[in-house]
Amino acid sequence: MLKDQLIGDLYEAAVTQDGFLDVFHDVTEALGANVFHMFSWDPVRNAPHLSTYSPGRGWDDAIARYDQYYGALDPRRAHVERAAQGEFAFCQDYVSDAYVERSEFYQDFQLPSGFRYLMGVRLARPGGSDILLGMLRANGRAPFSDEERATAAGMTGHLQRTINLWQDTRVLHRDAAVGAELMEQLGLAVFALGRDQRVLFANAQAEVLLRASTCLRLEHGRLVAAFAADNDGLQAALARVAKSRKGESLAVRPALGAPHEVFLGISQLPANAAHAAFGDAAMLVTARRKGDAAPVTAVQLRQAFGLSAAEAAVGEALIAGKTPDEYAANANVAMSTVRSQLRAIFEKTCTRSQAEAVGAMLWVLSQRRPQR
Repeated sequence: MLKDQLIGDLYEAAVTQDGFLDVFHDVTEALGANVFHMFSWDPVRNAPHLSTYSPGRGWDDAIARYDQYYGALDPRRAHVERAAQGEFAFCQDYVSDAYVERSEFYQDFQLPSGFRYLMGVRLARPGGSDILLGMLRANGRAPFSDEERATAAGMTGHLQRTINLWQDTRVLHRDAAVGAELMEQLGLAVFALGRDQRVLFANAQAEVLLRASTCLRLEHGRLVAAFAADNDGLQAALARVAKSRKGESLAVRPALGAPHEVFLGISQLPANAAHAAFGDAAMLVTARRKGDAAPVTAVQLRQAFGLSAAEAAVGEALIAGKTPDEYAANANVAMSTVRSQLRAIFEKTCTRSQAEAVGAMLWVLSQRRPQR
């Protein structure tokens, strides 16, 4: 078995995204190989995709040729795919020297690339295609020994877990970065709250909003509304979302009789995404001040989600920060009609609440241009 320190380094690099491929290469060498190549196979193109390999080893051209042509000729891949999931296959067991001498794959590609023996394994990728991992030994070296084969077999679980952890963490880091950029572009104030409802993170727009608004502030690390009645509603909404995990939206004002000034969306953060994006946050609160330019129009909503004109008008009002009651009063429409239109919006946006619907509409429309 490899040294515990190297295995620990592999897990740490997978989580931190700090040099994972370099550490994985170190593990490859410790297992007796010279380089690694991992990919999933695309049966439609009959070629690999999501191809990753030992960094900084001058292997770019060889991998490009493998991906474009020689991967489809590789006689070892079928043996790795046929082996039980997590079971290493060794080419020395089924590829003879006589076969190598007459093989286009070996004579035109593998040997000129500097490699001869391979140990390969098929690893599970939950929610995606299996990963094929090949560890290659330089031409001129002896076949893998029994001790090396046993060591590799004992590492299968660590290899599979760290590869999946690395890929999942990479997705979370990417989503967190994309989400932060999107919030910046849309001008949304974002607060991330811990399980005790203390603010753990506030973006630049959130800090600006706290300075400019008289109806929302931080008090002992918690988000509170200045007007007592609205604050009761805010705290109750936070408690309900934490318990039910269903998003809610509400508006707050600076004083009794004053117009609503800030519109809030409250949602529960998925546990697996929260750590990568916001540390130990459990809840996300987005805020927009009344009067901010609406990021989308009713026409865009109709184009994107197939909403009727009336439903799109309601969606536009929600995104602009209006409550359903306010929209009904301003549009001179019965509240029962607005509720019916809200249900249609939820169905067409595949959401369950106003906060989720607004989030879905903002997300989709931020990535597409309206048709003209």
